[in-house]
Amino acid sequence: MEYKVQDFTRYLEDLAPLGSQESYDNSGLIVGNPKMAVTGVLLSLDCIEETVDEAIQQGANLIIAHHPIVFKGLKQLNGKNYVERTVIKALKNDIAI
Repeated sequence: MEYKVQDFTRYLEDLAPLGSQESYDNSGLIVGNPKMAVTGVLLSLDCIEETVDEAIQQGANLIIAHHPIVFKGLKQLNGKNYVERTVIKALKNDIAI
Protein backbone atom coordinates (compact mmCIF):
# COMPACT_ATOMS: atom_id res chain seq x y z
CA MET A 1 0.00 0.00 0.00
CA GLU A 2 1.29 3.44 -0.93
CA TYR A 3 0.87 6.12 1.72
CA LYS A 4 0.67 9.78 0.82
CA VAL A 5 1.58 12.82 2.91
CA GLN A 6 -2.13 13.57 3.34
CA ASP A 7 -2.63 10.15 4.98
CA PHE A 8 -0.17 11.12 7.71
CA THR A 9 -1.53 14.64 8.15
CA ARG A 10 -5.10 13.34 8.31
CA TYR A 11 -4.14 10.80 10.97
CA LEU A 12 -2.25 13.37 13.05
CA GLU A 13 -5.04 15.92 12.74
CA ASP A 14 -7.53 13.29 13.93
CA LEU A 15 -5.36 12.81 17.05
CA ALA A 16 -4.74 16.53 17.55
CA PRO A 17 -7.30 18.64 15.65
CA LEU A 18 -5.98 21.87 14.16
CA GLY A 19 -8.72 23.76 16.00
CA SER A 20 -7.12 22.88 19.33
CA GLN A 21 -3.79 24.56 18.59
CA GLU A 22 -2.72 27.70 20.42
CA SER A 23 -3.25 31.05 18.66
CA TYR A 24 0.51 31.47 18.14
CA ASP A 25 1.01 27.97 16.74
CA ASN A 26 1.16 26.84 13.11
CA SER A 27 0.20 23.17 12.95
CA GLY A 28 -0.37 21.08 9.87
CA LEU A 29 1.44 20.62 6.59
CA ILE A 30 3.75 23.60 6.14
CA VAL A 31 5.93 22.55 3.21
CA GLY A 32 5.18 20.03 0.48
CA ASN A 33 2.54 18.37 -1.62
CA PRO A 34 -0.17 16.50 0.32
CA LYS A 35 -0.60 14.05 -2.58
CA MET A 36 3.10 13.07 -2.67
CA ALA A 37 3.87 9.39 -2.01
CA VAL A 38 5.85 8.90 1.22
CA THR A 39 9.19 7.08 0.94
CA GLY A 40 10.13 7.43 4.60
CA VAL A 41 9.33 9.47 7.68
CA LEU A 42 11.69 11.29 10.04
CA LEU A 43 10.35 12.39 13.44
CA SER A 44 11.95 15.35 15.21
CA LEU A 45 11.38 17.93 17.89
CA ASP A 46 12.47 20.79 15.61
CA CYS A 47 13.09 21.00 11.89
CA ILE A 48 16.32 22.76 11.00
CA GLU A 49 18.71 22.41 8.06
CA GLU A 50 20.44 19.42 9.65
CA THR A 51 17.06 17.68 10.04
CA VAL A 52 16.46 18.01 6.31
CA ASP A 53 20.00 16.73 5.67
CA GLU A 54 19.26 13.67 7.82
CA ALA A 55 15.99 13.04 5.96
CA ILE A 56 17.91 13.16 2.66
CA GLN A 57 20.52 10.72 3.99
CA GLN A 58 17.81 8.35 5.26
CA GLY A 59 15.71 8.53 2.09
CA ALA A 60 12.77 10.06 3.96
CA ASN A 61 10.61 12.64 2.23
CA LEU A 62 8.35 13.51 5.17
CA ILE A 63 9.49 15.21 8.36
CA ILE A 64 7.06 15.25 11.27
CA ALA A 65 8.26 17.85 13.76
CA HIS A 66 6.73 18.88 17.08
CA HIS A 67 7.63 22.54 16.53
CA PRO A 68 6.63 24.14 13.23
CA ILE A 69 9.41 25.52 11.04
CA VAL A 70 7.28 28.58 10.19
CA PHE A 71 5.38 30.39 12.95
CA LYS A 72 4.33 33.44 10.95
CA GLY A 73 4.27 34.37 7.30
CA LEU A 74 7.45 34.57 5.30
CA LYS A 75 7.74 37.78 3.32
CA GLN A 76 10.83 36.64 1.41
CA LEU A 77 12.40 33.30 0.65
CA ASN A 78 16.03 34.12 -0.10
CA GLY A 79 17.91 32.04 2.48
CA LYS A 80 18.88 34.86 4.83
CA ASN A 81 17.98 32.86 7.97
CA TYR A 82 17.75 29.22 9.02
CA VAL A 83 13.97 29.08 8.54
CA GLU A 84 14.21 30.20 4.93
CA ARG A 85 17.23 27.95 4.25
CA THR A 86 15.43 24.95 5.75
CA VAL A 87 12.27 25.55 3.72
CA ILE A 88 14.29 26.05 0.51
CA LYS A 89 16.27 22.85 1.11
CA ALA A 90 13.10 20.88 1.82
CA LEU A 91 11.43 22.19 -1.35
CA LYS A 92 14.49 21.48 -3.52
CA ASN A 93 14.58 17.90 -2.24
CA ASP A 94 10.81 17.21 -2.37
CA ILE A 95 10.57 16.85 1.40
CA ALA A 96 7.31 17.67 3.15
CA ILE A 97 7.30 19.15 6.65
